[in-house]
Amino acid sequence: MVGAGKVLRRFWTDRCDVYVKDGAADDRTGRRVFTERKLHTDLPCKLSFRLSFETVGAVRDVGDVTAAGQAVKLFLAPDVEMPAGSRVVVKRGGQEMGFWRSGIPAVFDRHQEVRVERQERWA
Repeated sequence: MVGAGKVLRRFWTDRCDVYVKDGAADDRTGRRVFTERKLHTDLPCKLSFRLSFETVGAVRDVGDVTAAGQAVKLFLAPDVEMPAGSRVVVKRGGQEMGFWRSGIPAVFDRHQEVRVERQERWA
């Protein structure tokens, strides 16, 4: 019998690589230097995009303004290590999309959900 988690993951057609930053003291200067390291390669995943609206107070009491944004969640298997603050590259249909500043994972029995922010430019 196939478990519910495996059935759910059959619908995950996206793939992702997860990167973390490791810090170490520089021998010459003593300053902390960060390097990026690939933690996971080619993981099955699913991106979910949702339009979000929030009301923001406008400047000089002109009234309230509604700002639209995009909430993006990444769905992964529950046993995948996903540290907050990771950078994620998702491959979908021949395209690559970069995300950074991943949130704290919400881990459930059959999956985990991680909020990510679209990476507009490389840091």
